[in-house]
Amino acid sequence: MVIKKIKEAIEKIRQRIANETDEQNRLMSYRESEQMQKAEQIKKEADRLAHLKQYKSAIEEYNKALEIYPINETEQMFKKPAEFLFKVYYNIAASYSFLNKFTEAIDYFDKALKIENIDDENIVKAWMSKGNCYYKIKQLIKGDTEGAYRIRMESEFDVDEKTSETFQKIDEKEGLLKLACECFTKTIELERHNADAWYKKGHMEFLMGHVKDAMLSFDRVFEIQKDYENKEGIGLFEDIRMEKGIKAEHSIILDTEIKKFKTKTGHYVSNKAEKMIADFLFENNLVFQYNMAVSWADNDDFKANFFIPKLEMYLEHFKFDKVKDYQKLMKLKIKQYEKNKKKMVYTTSEDEGNIEESLKIKLKPYIVL
Repeated sequence: MVIKKIKEAIEKIRQRIANETDEQNRLMSYRESEQMQKAEQIKKEADRLAHLKQYKSAIEEYNKALEIYPINETEQMFKKPAEFLFKVYYNIAASYSFLNKFTEAIDYFDKALKIENIDDENIVKAWMSKGNCYYKIKQLIKGDTEGAYRIRMESEFDVDEKTSETFQKIDEKEGLLKLACECFTKTIELERHNADAWYKKGHMEFLMGHVKDAMLSFDRVFEIQKDYENKEGIGLFEDIRMEKGIKAEHSIILDTEIKKFKTKTGHYVSNKAEKMIADFLFENNLVFQYNMAVSWADNDDFKANFFIPKLEMYLEHFKFDKVKDYQKLMKLKIKQYEKNKKKMVYTTSEDEGNIEESLKIKLKPYIVL
């Protein structure tokens, strides 16, 4: 029995050595291939052009490399040629994304992802880039080109009507945010501790209105990296940071929170309800400060939604009060006002149907409007 096991072990070692020798021979043959050497030289030139941001020319060169690449099914399973193919497809995809041609970019990211025998690190990079493309398409439809997913272009975003219609059809049929979220989920399946993937997954969930799922994703971000930078300035992310008592290390969080709604005062606020509140205060001659840092709170990153100096009063809007997991954050913020004996009124999602009337009722004890 022991002798049999020894023989089996020896046979496994012999087979492994034989396989390694065979692979080395194939690698030598691969490297000596005149076609392969020429393809690699063309790829180097394409890489140089891409580095110089000459993306159209780079794509042409990458395609030339693919035309002469000595492809066969056996070699595609072999690591070295597989890596070459992956890099060419990935770089073509990246070049298309820099040219604002996101559908073409996604096609080539898909080609790269279909290649076998590729390291997880490269696969992760492709899934993340593909997810970013779906999100960028969504931003282009909305006319929004800011944020952490912004891709530097040779020129300003310029999408013709036909392309925009194509993007909208994709969004209506499959849901661009959902597709992006699926890409970031694929990344997480490969790298469970990828904070960027969890953050972007949570961001997509937040934008889709899946607040509970977003909160769970953001929780994972903090478990992986406590000082993670809130690149998109997501208010919910900051609420969770505050609830966990984690100090923000990056001022970008405080200064560049997403503010897309312009008020009558010229302020930019985060959502439609806040815009209505700001406009109401303005119309009633109530000067206010928005998103104001305070010194009296237990957490240094605590920010008041609105502060009305004339009334020495704070005003908060809790958009996600119906979400059970968010209620804890909401109660925590209210408790801070109560603990420090600060005058505060607040509105919730139930008030959004008629913010003005709700504010008149809530402010009635303090001022005649």
